[in-house]
Amino acid sequence: MSLTILRRTALALSGAFIFLAACQDPSGVGLDVIGEEAADPNVSVVSTDMVSLADQDNLTGGFASGLSPVQSRVLVGAATDPLLGDVSAFAYVDFVPPSSIPDGFLERVIVSASLRLVRDYVYGDSTAMVPIQLHQMDMAWLPIGAPSDSTFEAGAILVEQTVLAQDSVVALTLPNSWVTQFNEILRSDSVASAIDGFQVRLPGGSMPGAVMGFNAALSTLRVLTAEDTVDYPLFEVFSHIERGDAAPPPDNRLFLRAGASETVVLTFPFEEFEDLPLANATLRLTVDPTLLDQPGFARSLPQTISLFGRTEDDDRLSIVNATLDEETNSYAFVSATLTAIIQEALLGSAIVEQFEISIAPSPASLDALPLILGPVPQEGQPDTRPRFALTVIPRPS
Repeated sequence: MSLTILRRTALALSGAFIFLAACQDPSGVGLDVIGEEAADPNVSVVSTDMVSLADQDNLTGGFASGLSPVQSRVLVGAATDPLLGDVSAFAYVDFVPPSSIPDGFLERVIVSASLRLVRDYVYGDSTAMVPIQLHQMDMAWLPIGAPSDSTFEAGAILVEQTVLAQDSVVALTLPNSWVTQFNEILRSDSVASAIDGFQVRLPGGSMPGAVMGFNAALSTLRVLTAEDTVDYPLFEVFSHIERGDAAPPPDNRLFLRAGASETVVLTFPFEEFEDLPLANATLRLTVDPTLLDQPGFARSLPQTISLFGRTEDDDRLSIVNATLDEETNSYAFVSATLTAIIQEALLGSAIVEQFEISIAPSPASLDALPLILGPVPQEGQPDTRPRFALTVIPRPS
């Protein structure tokens, strides 16, 4: 971000925060759906005047736990999806020594090792059989900041196994040759640098009908001696994702797909509200989950989506996240920062030129956001289009 934008943003937000502290109703005026839909004279609903899809890198790499960026899931599998486009995914994982080990473990010989992947997600047919290959990584790889279509060179196949998509734990037992090769290293201080982890993928050309998601924080490399069971936690993880083209959505609908390197772009006509003092601004998106329903094919809505602002210098500012309200099938973005940004727009000093919506990258998923774009509501009916509810402070008469 340029220094000019930084200064402008800081001044704008600090001024708006002072204004909000002095004027905003402590009861949370304007924050609830009832106030928005009940035609409160102090609430104005501003619907979007432009919605489109744009390209935006999807980042699926991160640390399994403890460090930022966190990536709490990896994806492996493939499925044919007539609605959202065919998809395939494979994963890379590495591991580090545990924080504590049993007394005497370093002096004992490891007799077996397995990569234990704990499933917490399925996309597609949960009854499908999924063939899995485990490859050794022969060189270091860096997932942080890599787009989801990145690949890293993998080595020899260590394990081939077929699993059920709904299995709660997938245990891939490493061959004795691998255990022998790394026996001493696994019990040394150099394990993190000497072993580069694994690639977990399908055999070439496979389309089993399901993509499995594995919880990175709970999955481990488990090693056994004659006396011990020791779990090495996963450290850096990454999911490579390829998605085909989606079918055209129904009228007044738009699909935002996780793993597709897309974002939704929104603009709003704030001109008629210029110079009004603002107590709160809430951006609400309503979705149509019925579009994802298909017997025997699991699809889900994202639990968390993220709001960004794009500046005139093309900087992308993170603003706030929103979680799914299952009762109203909607997401509401609410924060003092967002209110301050809209207040500046009403004062003619817009900090951002457009807003962008992305599905949160962690946990990695193939979720979809079936966004409702219309139609224009009839008089007295609630608006389900992407909209801001602006709670203004009435001027003295």
